[in-house]
Amino acid sequence: MANGYSNPFAPDLSMTSLERFLKSGVNGTEAIENERGVIQKKNEVIVRDVLSVIVIFAEELPAVDLLGKADPYVVITLKKSEMRNKTRVVNETLNPVWNQTFDFVVADGLHDMLILEVWEHDTFGKDYMGRCILTLTRAILEGEFKECFQLDEAKSGKLNLHLKWMPQPVYRDS
Repeated sequence: MANGYSNPFAPDLSMTSLERFLKSGVNGTEAIENERGVIQKKNEVIVRDVLSVIVIFAEELPAVDLLGKADPYVVITLKKSEMRNKTRVVNETLNPVWNQTFDFVVADGLHDMLILEVWEHDTFGKDYMGRCILTLTRAILEGEFKECFQLDEAKSGKLNLHLKWMPQPVYRDS
């Protein structure tokens, strides 16, 4: 178009597997070409999205120990499904490097949130250091991005993340 905007209803734009499924008709059948070029009929498609979260590193975390250090780790929670993972503890640093990847199967990405809480590991318990709360909208729209997020509820601290959204349709034969 002359104004630089594209028509989202134009037939030449590619559809997602869910859109193709919904457009294919009431009975839900859709023709699918397999790796050998053979057309097969499939009846049911289930879209399972996978969110891959790479917790890269944190910087300038607030000191919570008496010695001015911390033993931080991150708890990653997908709010709606309550799936939870955590990084390993990195000892005696305010700038920990994790480089750990966590995959979450997401049922409803548009209405879910990712919560990343930074904790300090102590022999006698744990101390809260701050958190980031993210919607999944940007990951869904962009597919993949890296960014540094400021910790909420903390004097200082940033969390560097890499998020990747991978829609994975699963087809079932009738």
